[in-house]
Amino acid sequence: MLIEDPCENALTEEQQYLFDAFGYLIIPDALTTVQIDRMKSTLRRSTEQWDAPEDKSDGPLHWDHIWRDLIDLPTLAPILEALIGDPGLKDRRIANAHAQEPLPTYRLDHINIHTDRGKDFSGGMLHGGRGVNGSFGYRDGRFHNGLLAVSFELYDTHPNNGGFGCIPGSHKSNVSLPHAWHDLSKGVVDAVKRIAAVPGDAIIFTEALTHGTLPWNVAAKRNTVFYKYSPHHASWTADYFEPDDFRHYDDMNDRKLSLLEPPNARYRGRQSRPRRIEEYSAKEN
Repeated sequence: MLIEDPCENALTEEQQYLFDAFGYLIIPDALTTVQIDRMKSTLRRSTEQWDAPEDKSDGPLHWDHIWRDLIDLPTLAPILEALIGDPGLKDRRIANAHAQEPLPTYRLDHINIHTDRGKDFSGGMLHGGRGVNGSFGYRDGRFHNGLLAVSFELYDTHPNNGGFGCIPGSHKSNVSLPHAWHDLSKGVVDAVKRIAAVPGDAIIFTEALTHGTLPWNVAAKRNTVFYKYSPHHASWTADYFEPDDFRHYDDMNDRKLSLLEPPNARYRGRQSRPRRIEEYSAKEN
């Protein structure tokens, strides 16, 4: 049985050009209204990867099935594979998968959730940039990204409200960001573009893109969820997920467990962690 390449036609010609030129894409309707409402009702708190390692038993992936569903959304998985996946690893997994669905060739690195962005928020710091918080490249007809972020807004954001902003094209910059531009609370230069989004949209951007949180100018809430993915061998946090901590959930499957693997090289012929669910169950029984 021939298993098709999940990256084939994942991005339109226009999307490929825009991501290459600007460093980000907006994917409309990545989530449904039902999914957004479920996220709002089960969101507990803000999380940041630079906080002290948290008790993983209280992390977002334990809050509700919707947070585990976000690990591997059918609307986004082929796009992530096209932007960050390892084509050589994908080919080997397809060859070894027989009639099974091939596993992803990237991993979920960490999750950030911003819940404290109210009208009093004066702005964050611009960060990222080529060679700083993630690599970006295009070789042999494929994109390569060291860290790729998927951002979901739970409430409407408009250009004049604030929220996510970036300097389009800065993922290819060869010089450092001017020091005076870093602190967005001291002013936002014209080079920074405000990116509007509505609930259900996904903003996908390379961490090589200079970006940050702009001053929030309205009384309305801004809750933003970031799922950040890296190549299978790379990590941007020391606080790894452990797949076996989530295996007992009925909504977990082999693809989600694979995305929670700690970073590893996954050499040719090396057994991938974790074992597929059916293999694990057979051994346990």
